[in-house]
Amino acid sequence: MANENDLTTVDPLSLIPPFPNSDPSTYPKITPGGSLILAWQIRNKRVLLVGGGNVAATRLVHLLSADALVTLICPPPGLHPETAHRLKTHRDAITYIPRLFSPSDLDDPSISLVLTAIDDPAASTEVYTLCKKAKIPVNVADVPPECDFYFGSVHRDGPLQIMVSTNGNGPKLAAMIRRKVADGLPSCTGSAIEKVGELRKKLRKMVPGSAAGGKRMEWMSRVCEEWSFEELAALDEGMMEGLLGGYEEGKVAGFEEIKLGRLMEAVKIGEGEDDDKEAQ
Repeated sequence: MANENDLTTVDPLSLIPPFPNSDPSTYPKITPGGSLILAWQIRNKRVLLVGGGNVAATRLVHLLSADALVTLICPPPGLHPETAHRLKTHRDAITYIPRLFSPSDLDDPSISLVLTAIDDPAASTEVYTLCKKAKIPVNVADVPPECDFYFGSVHRDGPLQIMVSTNGNGPKLAAMIRRKVADGLPSCTGSAIEKVGELRKKLRKMVPGSAAGGKRMEWMSRVCEEWSFEELAALDEGMMEGLLGGYEEGKVAGFEEIKLGRLMEAVKIGEGEDDDKEAQ
């Protein structure tokens, strides 16, 4: 008889308990061949960008928008006007090395990822090979087989970021799809998200701790479902306080109810001021 504590002799699948009430047909379908879409946090992390042309300029927009620290390697004649502009306006974020790439450039242990955007397939492959040996994630522009990750077409509206990826198959189509998606969103979407973020912070401050996490999430979900984007974007400090007033009872007041409450409060304040004047 095998030792119960010796898992090396036991089929691990045999240890899984039965789930008689589950229905596998309701589980999401697995569709192989996709990419793992992530919002990679590279704030204050070092990124090596090889190249300074048009593609490098677009990469810089993404990197600087994510608050990355960029080391850009490119001879001065190879700089695109936009890239040159970024070098001058973002000196604190970009370290410029005015020469061709050297393998020693990868010796910096702080490098989190590498991007190449140069019109030299052999040099690009060299960078890719060196990065694989160093176990550094790398993207070689326009060469999908030499990419650990892809850049998609991104729509940005304040805190909102939507990326459309065709997994390297059709960048132009990705841009067209992104525009269609963006055109279908309310113009106030970014502002609505910012206000929801402010409301969440106020709620966490009012009801801190992990024990209340489930209730907080459920209440915030109801706010997002019951208020329109336009109403969420119109939230101000007073309206947020009025909305939070119903949290303990599990109530989510409507937009008009909150507005009416604000109006009634203003009327009371006005009446109080009138009484003070009469008393004087």
